[in-house]
Amino acid sequence: MRPVESAAAARVTWPVLLGFGQLAVPLAFASLPIAIFVTRFYAQDLQIGIADVGFILLVARLADIIVDPIIGFVSDKLKLPFGRRRSWVLLGAPVFALGVYMLFLPPTSLAEASEDARRLYLLTWIAVFYLGWTMITIAYGAWGAELSDDYNERSSITGVREVFTLLGLGVAGAIPVIVGVPQEVCVDGAVQIQQNGQGGYWQIMQVMGITIIALVPVALAFLYLTTPEPPVREEKHISFLKGAKIAATNLPFVNLFFITLGIRMGSRAVEGLLTFYLVSAVMFTEQQASSAVLALLVPAIVFAPFWIWAGKAWTKHKALAIALFIGTITFCVLPFLRDAGYVVNLLAFAVLGSVFSAPFTLGQSMAADVIDLDSLKSRQPRAGLLISFFQLAVKAGDAIGVGVSLMLVGWLGFIARKCAVNTPEAIDALANVYVLFPIVLWVPAMILLWNFPITPAVQKRIRRLIERRIAIEEQVRKRRQAAHTT
Repeated sequence: MRPVESAAAARVTWPVLLGFGQLAVPLAFASLPIAIFVTRFYAQDLQIGIADVGFILLVARLADIIVDPIIGFVSDKLKLPFGRRRSWVLLGAPVFALGVYMLFLPPTSLAEASEDARRLYLLTWIAVFYLGWTMITIAYGAWGAELSDDYNERSSITGVREVFTLLGLGVAGAIPVIVGVPQEVCVDGAVQIQQNGQGGYWQIMQVMGITIIALVPVALAFLYLTTPEPPVREEKHISFLKGAKIAATNLPFVNLFFITLGIRMGSRAVEGLLTFYLVSAVMFTEQQASSAVLALLVPAIVFAPFWIWAGKAWTKHKALAIALFIGTITFCVLPFLRDAGYVVNLLAFAVLGSVFSAPFTLGQSMAADVIDLDSLKSRQPRAGLLISFFQLAVKAGDAIGVGVSLMLVGWLGFIARKCAVNTPEAIDALANVYVLFPIVLWVPAMILLWNFPITPAVQKRIRRLIERRIAIEEQVRKRRQAAHTT
């Protein structure tokens, strides 16, 4: 074992907070379309069955899970010229950009290709997108966890980063409202576009894709100029399997893993079905559905500072449990609002949006606290590996949530193709899946959160034990060096 540095990390300054956090803008900008608009674009405009789109997203995301622990483990161990975390962010950026370009700007000839070719195209490029996403986000998450040892300062780091996340989501949500969805009318089963330009979401996807690709190099430049990579505090080599066993016996880690899995499954199902639910079940126009996305995102941005404060005032886990409770109650009310009109439903989605930012601002900060306990047990800095394990929960939740929900509504008879006529039973099935998915998954997460064992006092005690051990091992190392020299 070789301790590298024993001094406590310095306070994180605002330039570092802002420089580090702003990379979340292009990442979030890409995540919203993947969850909401890519599903509708490929199901409706490129005429792939909704169940097939769900299955493809499920397969691509689950296959990506295999890569996560490998990248996390290697990023902890491999010494690269620009640093353990910086290098992986840099390497992942071009892969991510290529996936965005091909996924968001497919050739127009794809619409005339066979359905098998369209399925293969979506599967290929969503897999490339997720590979680049993984390379960036695992290193980025580990980097953020290592920037500070302080319980409350970690909330500030994740809070600022997730405010940028919500800003990225907000801008992405505004693009369909600004660009507009070409109005289409079905006449004898055929689509007639009522304004100039290509129908559906083609233009929206192109604007989003170009914007994401343009933002990535700018965000990387700011990140590299402002944010240092903290030194490795201690290092003791243990095998990957032994490390996984240590993580599996870390009860707070296991709890947070399943909490994250449940939250993400419910959230991604809601996002993936959002526009289908609003247009088919609540009878919004396409343009009104786009504005409802903003009704979710604007309150999320406004309430993000509140959830950062709540995490300090009430503890992170109880604040997050309260947010999920409010969201669950709102979903219980939604079935009674289907015929209440545009404004009432918009207000309900604004309430959902007010709690939408809580998992973003509080969940990552809780992960950093759990990593401390792992570091105490394993005597090794393994933020990359642990973040990759959390990414397993995130990606499995995303895959199962959006994949299973889309497949389920497809199996229950809902048709997403343009000019398709859905039966009342199929529309009711869509509405029921949309409402029940988050309720069933968030209630167990709330129970686990309320009794989460790492409080501010516990986290401070863990950090003291780690610092004490590092100091003792540093003294032992110096004595051995002195004895060897003598």
